[in-house]
Amino acid sequence: MKETKTEAISSAILCILSGLVLCIFNVSILTTITRVIGCIFLVIAILFLYTYFKKRNSTTLTTLVLGIFLLSVGLYMSFDPRKFISIVPILVGILLIINSLSHFQKVLLLKDNGFEQWKVNLAGAIFILVVGIVLLMKPVQSLNFIFSLTGSFLVLNGILIFLNQYFIQKTNL
Repeated sequence: MKETKTEAISSAILCILSGLVLCIFNVSILTTITRVIGCIFLVIAILFLYTYFKKRNSTTLTTLVLGIFLLSVGLYMSFDPRKFISIVPILVGILLIINSLSHFQKVLLLKDNGFEQWKVNLAGAIFILVVGIVLLMKPVQSLNFIFSLTGSFLVLNGILIFLNQYFIQKTNL
């Protein structure tokens, strides 16, 4: 029982600290991670280009194309990470809008076939559409909200772990 208590307390502390980091730093963490990955891509690109031009082991263009691709993505990620990060919510927003349009079609089919709960499905399709539009229009701000929400849930989870451990310990005494 001693190990379980220690594991619960350490996981609670880890959840709370992770949640606070996500709430406080938000996109700056993602920006730093993107920069680091961009630098790694730059190193790999330089190795590919060095191998292609200096060693001349390969006669195919794969190494050259991959090196140039990684070089351009690495430069973009390293020098403008916020724009690179903003691409992800935009793509998700486009997918959600397309998904909501598909849901609208299904809602119309449900209505035509006399399904009584079609209005609930319509509300869900409208919600998906609104989320997609928000992600499309405010990508970085959406990420801030998602990070804050995730961080808040992690802090709440850590507090609940502490409380559960307290009540378990109290009932075992």
